[in-house]
Amino acid sequence: MGVRYKLVLSTCDSIAEARKIATQLVEQKLAACVNLIPTVESIYVWEGQVEQTQETKLLIKTKSEKLEQVLAAIRNLHSYDVPEIQVVDITGGNLAYFKWMDEVLL
Repeated sequence: MGVRYKLVLSTCDSIAEARKIATQLVEQKLAACVNLIPTVESIYVWEGQVEQTQETKLLIKTKSEKLEQVLAAIRNLHSYDVPEIQVVDITGGNLAYFKWMDEVLL
């Protein structure tokens, strides 16, 4: 039996964009909850140059069967050419929280 729940990580260039993506995911019942961490500092290489920017981090909680729709929605709504999208399997936690996720994400 596979992992039933996923945590999807992404970053946005503004809190407004992060809120837009989070709201769409929740309204479309693709995510039970999205946490926004308003300011993270990112240092990375882009087009051969070291960049340093302030971004907003998204922590997206979803179910495995909704994952492909979540990824497509992020790609569609995101302003970056190459948005960060990382998927983490959730293998344990509060069973009552997972029950709530099941109810929300029917």
